[in-house]
Amino acid sequence: MNPKLKIILFSILLSISLTSNSQPTPPQTHGNNVNTSPTQGAPIGTGTGLLLALGSIYTSIKVYQSRKEDRG
Repeated sequence: MNPKLKIILFSILLSISLTSNSQPTPPQTHGNNVNTSPTQGAPIGTGTGLLLALGSIYTSIKVYQSRKEDRG
């Protein structure tokens, strides 16, 4: 990579990181009178189980295909 291009790219990335601002902190009440968590206690168990099930199905298909290729 051209040294001038490296310097230009570095200066652009540095200027972007120096000028970017983070989001402000959320208000203490989250829009209502009771202080609750921002996620409202969303369940993640179903999604995790689904992800594990689909991952195991994908893995078993890949193992089956690999063994099938080795035999034939």
